[in-house]
Amino acid sequence: MPKWTFVLLAALALGIGSYSFIFYGDYEGIKAQEFVTSKEIELPDLWYKMLWVHAASSGVALSIGWLQFVKRIRKRRKGLHRAIGYAYSVMLAAGGATGLYMAYYANGGWIGKAGFATLSVLWLYTMYRGLKSIIADRDAKSHSRWMTRNYALTCAAIMLRIYTGIADGAFGLADTNETFVVIGWLCWVPNLIFAQWLVRKRRRFRQPPVTF
Repeated sequence: MPKWTFVLLAALALGIGSYSFIFYGDYEGIKAQEFVTSKEIELPDLWYKMLWVHAASSGVALSIGWLQFVKRIRKRRKGLHRAIGYAYSVMLAAGGATGLYMAYYANGGWIGKAGFATLSVLWLYTMYRGLKSIIADRDAKSHSRWMTRNYALTCAAIMLRIYTGIADGAFGLADTNETFVVIGWLCWVPNLIFAQWLVRKRRRFRQPPVTF
């Protein structure tokens, strides 16, 4: 990837990660947030706890995950790379589990709920495959491929805010009960497709040339 795109990714990740802490880091203030007040159903007390854990853990995962793709850290500071990886995995496990719970209460009808639920399942699955490939199989290349897919799904948090802003600013669609029917899938499906394209491109680039 060109350096400027990676810098942009890091800036967006840190920005959205900070956003999670600023608006949802205070458990007592969660109920006053627009995301919560816009809900048209009565929510159980457990939901607010799940939202707080989801925002905090996912915000950390998003904020530190891009560091795993910095070559200097990965090659020269393997201990740091491993430590960040474990912290990222713990945060992601918490974010994925709570995200699966929250998907049941998501806006956008059953289509939106299915989109966010599928995201959470794939988020957890790709993390499992990424950890298994390096811990059990000792396959660094497979680990890199799975974690590329995984962080692409983590970046759904970025795209969700971008698409929600576009829907509101460009099309006047502020009601997430309407927009999440599409955004619940749009925020992560193109990310995963791009990650898969990137993985295939790397594999072709690394293959030795065919000789006759």
